[in-house]
Amino acid sequence: MTRGFSWSLPLLSGGIFGALSTIATIGDPDLFWHLAQGRQTVTDGLARVDVFSWSVNGLPVLTDQWLGQVIWYEAYVALGWNGIIVLRALLVAATVTLIVAAALMAQRRPIVALIAALPAITLTRFAWTERPQLMGLCCFAGLILLLRASSARPRVLMAVPALILVWANLHASFALGLAVAAIACAELWLRRPEARRLAGGVVALSVLVTLLTPSGISIWTSASGHFLSPPRVIQEEGVPDVTQPYGFVFAFVVLAVLVTAQLSRPTMLRDVALLMPVLFVSMTAARHTPFFAVVSAPYLAAHAPAAVGAIAARLRISVRLPAFPPRVPSLRIDVATVVIAIVAVVGAGLFARGEPNLSPYPIGALSSLPPGPGVVNDYDWGGFLIWYAPATPVFIDGRLFPYTGDALRDYETVVSLGPTWRDVLARRGARALLLKPASPLAVRARDLRWPIVTESVSYVLFLVPNSR
Repeated sequence: MTRGFSWSLPLLSGGIFGALSTIATIGDPDLFWHLAQGRQTVTDGLARVDVFSWSVNGLPVLTDQWLGQVIWYEAYVALGWNGIIVLRALLVAATVTLIVAAALMAQRRPIVALIAALPAITLTRFAWTERPQLMGLCCFAGLILLLRASSARPRVLMAVPALILVWANLHASFALGLAVAAIACAELWLRRPEARRLAGGVVALSVLVTLLTPSGISIWTSASGHFLSPPRVIQEEGVPDVTQPYGFVFAFVVLAVLVTAQLSRPTMLRDVALLMPVLFVSMTAARHTPFFAVVSAPYLAAHAPAAVGAIAARLRISVRLPAFPPRVPSLRIDVATVVIAIVAVVGAGLFARGEPNLSPYPIGALSSLPPGPGVVNDYDWGGFLIWYAPATPVFIDGRLFPYTGDALRDYETVVSLGPTWRDVLARRGARALLLKPASPLAVRARDLRWPIVTESVSYVLFLVPNSR
């Protein structure tokens, strides 16, 4: 990039939001099993079969997030729980920086670009969790920035295969990134015949590097499962709910894009080709909604001012957007800003409260858990038990896809008190139930006067009568 662009505002924004993210304590239920798998990879090598459960023990497991899990675990080894907070804050800072940079590249008025980026920053806030998914979101923001820059400098696309290679080893969301990159290259192929060899080469190489993972060709099985057939029984895999805060923000972003497209100058084919596929994917599951917000930020930055002007004209309201001189901060200021941002984010992470929030988990039941297989646990507690009770294998946890099939169906039958729930417990050889007190299964077990080993306001541990 020439000095027509400055990183100062994006870096400042990233530093502020990254530092603020350290206020949130650790508590994502999936973090614990990600750490356990990262530790297993570092100490024993990459496992391709399950060793943490008793319901699918020995069956194949996905390896699509192995690098992300190792990075999270190494952060924990280096700095304990504060290492997790620091890594999360750095990823948040990087994601926000890339979102604002893409908006600023489309709209050189800083205030306008920042306002256009705020909805995306707000929606990604719901994904600021301690798992490889956040790394995938950061990679997606980086891809959108590259595609925005490639409009003027197509050779920037040469960085895409390297990004996809890293991304494919971090998280299965690389599949969406590859699709978006392919669409952008197709548009470039149609618009600029002299760039057809570059566009074709970038797509071909990007597809090939996805095979340079431990999963090989099966990496696409994992990706298709996440995007095409997510298990709807899990809340984050369900369709977006506009009555929830994240759903409201998502609906606002979609509405803003539609209104902008209607009132501003005609939308270019490139923008339509990028926005529509990502919107479709984002509407398939709640966890995917941040992707559309990220890809819409530069579009809103470029076109929303015209839409605002059109609305103001119809209402006969005078709107004057702030004007700024074309002066761009020097490279020294950019360097100083990145140093200050990193120091602020890392410093905030090191001084944050490091211990995870374990109040939602059955910490008091750990000493009473029977060792070995047989405990049917609440889904939300699977990762916690994998990390804190390794001697007691879980029935189910947030890894989810290894359980798709008989194990997931049996779990749904049991917790929903399906007609055969007692038969399932007997067939599975269940010995104990670790549940939330208000769950239907816990209420039924209490009515049947099943023996209670220990309980509190947040958990109850039953023994299954006549179990082996």
